[in-house]
Amino acid sequence: MEIRLMPVKIEDKEILYNLYQYYYYEFSEYTDADIGLDGRFEIDLDYIWEDRRWNPYLICSQDKIIGFLIILFENYDTDPDPTHVIYDFLILRKYRRRGLGKIAAAQAFDLYQANWKVVQVKANEPAIHFWRNVVNGYTSGQYNEVFREDINKFVHAFNNRTPS
Repeated sequence: MEIRLMPVKIEDKEILYNLYQYYYYEFSEYTDADIGLDGRFEIDLDYIWEDRRWNPYLICSQDKIIGFLIILFENYDTDPDPTHVIYDFLILRKYRRRGLGKIAAAQAFDLYQANWKVVQVKANEPAIHFWRNVVNGYTSGQYNEVFREDINKFVHAFNNRTPS
């Protein structure tokens, strides 16, 4: 299956908001998040449109939206060499275990030659396994993995810059 990353434009922000409902639902297993009395998770995505460090993409396959990802240019405003972070990532359940998430992640990494980080909460074992596999394959094992007790998260870091 062909995978395409499509930048989310401000006029399509409602699509991203709707996808975040699924993301928050799945992630609620690891957080204390509850839905509101209106049956939705309370989500504020205004920061994405107000700050150029946030870069949302829809993950598409065969003209269907199958997920989304957000790339954050961490420390973009303070460092001429920012670290890029896969901040949020969702593949809809029916499209999982087909290699599509791995392809989408690799395409995201290929967008920028940069320092990269991917972070997962300790309790989210499926995400840890997924990202460990993706980053290991993408970097041919040339990455660092650390567990940060202060934030209770695993961090996978690497650099995909072409040596000069």
